[in-house]
Amino acid sequence: MVGTVLLGQSGIMRRVRDQIATLARLPWHVRIEGPSGSGKNVAARLLHSLSLRARGPFVVCNLAMLPEGMEVPELVGHRRGAYTGAVDDRAGAFELAHTGTLFLNEIGTASRMAQQSLLQLVDEGAFQRLGEERVRSVDVRIVFATNEDLEERVARGTFREDLYHRLGMLVLRMPALVEHTEDIPELVDHFATEKSRQANVSLAPLSLQDLERLTSFSWPGNVRQLERAMEHYVAFGYLPDFIVRQQHRHGWRAHVDDVLKQCDGNKTAAARELGISRRVLYQELKRREA
Repeated sequence: MVGTVLLGQSGIMRRVRDQIATLARLPWHVRIEGPSGSGKNVAARLLHSLSLRARGPFVVCNLAMLPEGMEVPELVGHRRGAYTGAVDDRAGAFELAHTGTLFLNEIGTASRMAQQSLLQLVDEGAFQRLGEERVRSVDVRIVFATNEDLEERVARGTFREDLYHRLGMLVLRMPALVEHTEDIPELVDHFATEKSRQANVSLAPLSLQDLERLTSFSWPGNVRQLERAMEHYVAFGYLPDFIVRQQHRHGWRAHVDDVLKQCDGNKTAAARELGISRRVLYQELKRREA
């Protein structure tokens, strides 16, 4: 899973690729669901590259990474002086994605204000930059992704029901790696080849024992975590310790504790070191408290 390639010959991955090919030809918005690290970003790029909008821009807006209060300016842009820090005129993500595809990642984290702006944009295809009276129109297809249950968020009142329905019902589900472990050997071979090429180093094939370890691991960080593990293998010539000594969850938990200790309890740094998202790390720690 690199760039705009979804690897794997398992039945589940073949179905995913078939669904992407079908959805790409349609003009409507698409929701991509799946756990962190399962390939939602890659699927979004494929939906764009196979669509009639392929010659238009593909713009990514990761709502979870934006500072508080900056979601709306990021979406609609601003005029110089619209707020402190707006030192020049700036186009937002919707304007930049005109005639193409806007990928809204982690839409479940959108604030109420951002949800209101999105509702207007989806309904009318029109917006105003902050601090500007001019109404601008855009032609944009939205592909949005979440690893949360949006229906549950609607029920809790933290996600607007009208926006949920406006964004459509076309859903592409990306599977967790444990759902298609038969694809791990192909993924391992791809990542080992790609990473050794990037590092300009020769690499001996993995032993059968190492491949069995990789296949049996639970992979809470999914394909992204497997990719990080292969970077470790290319760098040092052996698998990360938590895989080698694994007793499934026990070995993984011990490794999480070690990394958290090395990072002085900094969960963001620990998640980066583990090759998983902060959300996955928080879920792991929350499971222990249950």
